Parts: sequence; C-alpha cells; structure tokens
Amino acid sequence: MAVLVLALLPVPPKLSKSTKAAQYQRQVNADTLQDVFEFIFAPLQHAALDGVPIDCADGKVWTCLAILSPWVADHMENVTLHGSKSNACPTCEVPAGELGTNIKNNRARDYARYERYGYENRFPGSKSDGTHIKFRSLGINLGQKVFHGLHRVSAPEMHTPDMLHTVYLGLFKHMMDWIQAFLKKHGRLQAFHDVWKAVPPSPGFLVPKKPTARLRSGKGKR
Repeated sequence: MAVLVLALLPVPPKLSKSTKAAQYQRQVNADTLQDVFEFIFAPLQHAALDGVPIDCADGKVWTCLAILSPWVADHMENVTLHGSKSNACPTCEVPAGELGTNIKNNRARDYARYERYGYENRFPGSKSDGTHIKFRSLGINLGQKVFHGLHRVSAPEMHTPDMLHTVYLGLFKHMMDWIQAFLKKHGRLQAFHDVWKAVPPSPGFLVPKKPTARLRSGKGKR
C-alpha cells in the first residue's frame, strides 16, 4: 500500500495536422488535463495551507502539512504539465541554443507571471500575437499550468527526471546501441560479449541457465 492509484489520466490521440480544428482540439485536450489535475489536487490545498491531524509513530497526533513533492516524469510529460516547449529548460529561461552551457545568470522561470497573461492570450490570431512571440522565444506556451496556484509549491522545482526513461531506457540504451554498432563494424562484438560473460556474478545472484532445446514430437529420442 505504498502507492495508491488516484486517477487514470486521459490520453487523447495525437494530432499531426496543423489546422485550426486540430489546434483547437489540442487546447481542449490541455484544458481537460488541467481540470483533472485540479480535481486531484483540490484536497491538497487545505492540507498544505492549514495542515491536517495525522497519527504519528510516537503515539501523538501532529498537525502535518501535506505538500506536493517533486514530480517524477519523463521529459515530454514535464513539457505537457509545465506548458513548455520540448527544447526548453523547465527551470530557467536559458535559450534553446545555449542549453548545457551552464550559464548562471539565467532567470528562473516564473510560471505565475506566465499565467497572468490570461486565458485570451493562448490563441494565436488575437491582439496579443506579440505576447505569443515573446513567450515562444522563452520556450513557453501561454495558458494554464498544472502546478500553478498550489499552496507552498514552486513549479520550477517540481521537475524531477524519470530515471527509468531518461537514463536506463534513454541514455543507456542509446549508448549501448552505439557501442555495439561500433564493435560490430570493427569485428570486436563477440569479444565484448565474451568479456561480460566472464565476469563473476554478484553475491546472491545466480547465472541464468540456458534453456534446453525441446525435441520436436515424433523426432529424436525421449
């Protein structure tokens, strides 16, 4: 019971077209996701602001503040939840072309400031096209943000990488594919496998046995 399922989030079909109808549907999808999260987070608002009584291990009842902690998600999920561009940093306003340069003077993202531009500024073609261009250069899509307005929650600090997708299934898999292609090209892939098979197992782990080939019915000895 360490993890409880609160809700299954709606996953609308992806729209590849750039028509007005598709753009409107994307906004409807974003608004629906926003409404679902507001419903889920509603009980946390009182708990984070005023606290709730909780029985603790010392036998006493303490007033505890339930605050939403860092949100573990892969990059594209964070892009959707924060309303940012896929090539933008979720925590600061560093330009996309300067990612990874470790510039210390970049201003932290102020999602409350983004939100103040209002609902009407989310749609291109309005009188605020200049605002859209400005925020597009900052890597932000104008509109509602999932984590904005939550008590004692700082949206830029919510971003926490998903180790499974980011490292193990992302970076590590990409690196191993590159290494194996390089070794295969130079005829050293089998030697690479032999070295790994010669490494002794860690304490408490057994080397998996190779499955024995099954004899086809009607052939061979039984």
